[in-house]
Amino acid sequence: MGLHSGKTTAEKLAVKNGITFYRINSGKFKTSRADVFFVDNLSKERASGNAILPLMMKRGCESYPSVQALEGKLEELYGADINAGVTKKGELQFIGFHMSHISDRYTNGERLFDQCSDLLMCMLEKPLIEKDGFKESLFRQERDNMVDYIRSRVNDKLRFSLSRCIEEMCADEPYSIPEDGTEEDVLLLDPQNTLALYQQMIKTYPAYVYISGEVDDKSIQRFIDQFMATVDRGNIKKINPTNVNKDIKEVRKIDEQMDISQGKLCMGFRTFVEPTSEEYYPLVVYNGILGGDAHSKLFRNVREKASLAYYAQSVLEKYKGLMIIMSGIEAGNRGKAEDIILKQVEAMKKGDIAKKDIEATLKSLETGMKTMQDGQGAIVDFFMSQHLTESGEDFDSMIEKLKAVTLDDVVKVAQKVQLDTIYFLKPEGSRNEEETI
Repeated sequence: MGLHSGKTTAEKLAVKNGITFYRINSGKFKTSRADVFFVDNLSKERASGNAILPLMMKRGCESYPSVQALEGKLEELYGADINAGVTKKGELQFIGFHMSHISDRYTNGERLFDQCSDLLMCMLEKPLIEKDGFKESLFRQERDNMVDYIRSRVNDKLRFSLSRCIEEMCADEPYSIPEDGTEEDVLLLDPQNTLALYQQMIKTYPAYVYISGEVDDKSIQRFIDQFMATVDRGNIKKINPTNVNKDIKEVRKIDEQMDISQGKLCMGFRTFVEPTSEEYYPLVVYNGILGGDAHSKLFRNVREKASLAYYAQSVLEKYKGLMIIMSGIEAGNRGKAEDIILKQVEAMKKGDIAKKDIEATLKSLETGMKTMQDGQGAIVDFFMSQHLTESGEDFDSMIEKLKAVTLDDVVKVAQKVQLDTIYFLKPEGSRNEEETI
């Protein structure tokens, strides 16, 4: 477990009781970092409860029982940072805790990683509880904050329309559940049932731990031993694979109205490509050519040539096998915009792809992969993605696999892509151009 520079890699250090420890080797950073992720199957019953746990746990712990005490300690530790939150990847929910501090070599011999990891462990093991639940006053505050946050989702119309498209498209699948659940489910939480869920998380959810930056072997081993010794774990929960297949009987069309000036068009496609499949690499290139960048077909044809859209792009959901095309348009241009978008999807199936499009996409993807390595959080997210899909790729090997993609590979994967749902968020009182004929 020696210090490493140069190529960015992830090295598995230990696996025990459903916890896998990794060390990320990269000589780039002046900060050291530990990331802990607990993983659960995404479900309506637990999504909101899982989402409030990190909010409660970052309010303090037994040794630092207030935000002021916690912030004071972090200030002492050269302005160290502790954060927490939830994300979803496919039909899994990740409850993440992150700790970072400046590298020990800048601290005149102080062992910062040891002190910061002790603080992280205090948060994980000894949250603020009273009687048989979380501390009531804090819980009420965080539950109110969470309700406010969920209500505020509607303010970002692009993100809201994307979420609504996914909710409709995956209505009978776990993927339709938002990563932080729903307002009605948050309101069912109380300090007692949330503490019971915390006990489940800490004892039974599988976990991934990533340590990055310049941390010596002794400190890493101390952290692993501490983690193993203090958390009593058993009956580790089984994580379900995310299903990417669905029989599309007909394309669903959903229109909703809101007080907005610009329509939001979202077209949801199923790719039927597993993230573990070799077809995933051609799919990434396919998405890049279609709508991933300023050189893409959607950008050129919908936005620039036809001047129909304020933006036009496509995004992949790797784990669920979805591709969503998003466009901001005038309500009256909806039909034209849909037609041009679908023509671009058809052009991909026919292989109507210029060599320069593939070259520009590969260059853009390579730049993106290199830029990703400039952020510790992005590196951790990349490797966790590889570990989830058990692909074993690092940045260099993934770049090589993307560069090896041919036009035939892209055309082959294009045949699998099927339209599932069209969602349109339109200004109140507006009519579609079809209605005005």
